[in-house]
Amino acid sequence: MAQIFISHSQRDEDLRNFFSNAFAGTKVKAIFEEFEKILRGRVTSEHVAKDIEDSKAIFVVLSQKVQDIPHTRDWVIWETGVAKSSLGI
Repeated sequence: MAQIFISHSQRDEDLRNFFSNAFAGTKVKAIFEEFEKILRGRVTSEHVAKDIEDSKAIFVVLSQKVQDIPHTRDWVIWETGVAKSSLGI
């Protein structure tokens, strides 16, 4: 099964649902990690980096919700940097 990492804002629930529905019934697994999970201790930055490295592609959702929250914007930039290093983008 192919894995695609979706970099997004936790508040972009409509877009998360869109990708989940688009991949339903396919051999593509969408991976969603939110910065807030790290703040709550549910995942680590190392875990997120591993999810990105294990993915065949990364989709970066640059919504207004990402731009409106500085820590989310910065986290999406970090995820993109990890992808650039690991996926050779």
